[in-house]
Amino acid sequence: MNIESSAVVTLVDRLERLSAYDVAVDEVFIAPRGLSVNAPRLVAEVQAPTRASIVGDAILAFVSGMSPQNQADVQHAYLFASLVANKKYPRDEQSKEWYQQFLQVMQDCGWNILSRYYDSVSASGKSFKVDQLALKILGSAVAAAAVPGPTSVLMLKVAGDAIAALQTSDKPLQVFDRNTAESGTGGVGVASCLETPQGEVIMALGVVRFIKRANQTRVLFIDWDASKVDLYRGECQMVMVPSITARTRNMILDKLGDRAQSKIEEYEI
Repeated sequence: MNIESSAVVTLVDRLERLSAYDVAVDEVFIAPRGLSVNAPRLVAEVQAPTRASIVGDAILAFVSGMSPQNQADVQHAYLFASLVANKKYPRDEQSKEWYQQFLQVMQDCGWNILSRYYDSVSASGKSFKVDQLALKILGSAVAAAAVPGPTSVLMLKVAGDAIAALQTSDKPLQVFDRNTAESGTGGVGVASCLETPQGEVIMALGVVRFIKRANQTRVLFIDWDASKVDLYRGECQMVMVPSITARTRNMILDKLGDRAQSKIEEYEI
């Protein structure tokens, strides 16, 4: 199920929507697909990955070489977009609407969505781990981005290393668990981000959304009963538009407030 939009979005459109988005706190608390897009040309000569961060209910991995400003812009845009989607579509059964809203806000924050996909997915076997399923979906997203082979391998490696390191990173894992409990929505994202020597920033993202039919308080690193959950997958590739990001940066930070610190936790991988 491809979800494409051909409408031209102006800067004025983006700024007006950003201003109207509500993130105020209140009482409401796989196998790769053969998809190809016109992604920016990435070079394979990039450094080894070193850092990752928890951003809301997502794990974002960064290939080393990304500027601190671009890394912060990725984190803040992702957090803002997820908070908007959480606020507007808080119920598990609204997962498709959540995903569409999330991508709309990412576009308004200054990202061009190169391709997007959303559909149901079945776990193989009687049990599964959400973090490993999200990593497989990310693999499909990276494959669909049509980047050079060594770059694809590196983008997947940084995400795998980020998940592995999170198991022994007490504070980031605590922040993730707190964020998912506070959001009240069913989902987790895993993304890999890379900046080319030419300054292009690309992100591949795999998302698992779920409807639980049993009480499950933890999300990562535990076995889920496949018979007691309905699963959906989202995957996309997007590229930052620096001129728009520069114009939306302060508005996003103003709306995030102290959540720009409390819901983001960086760690080494």
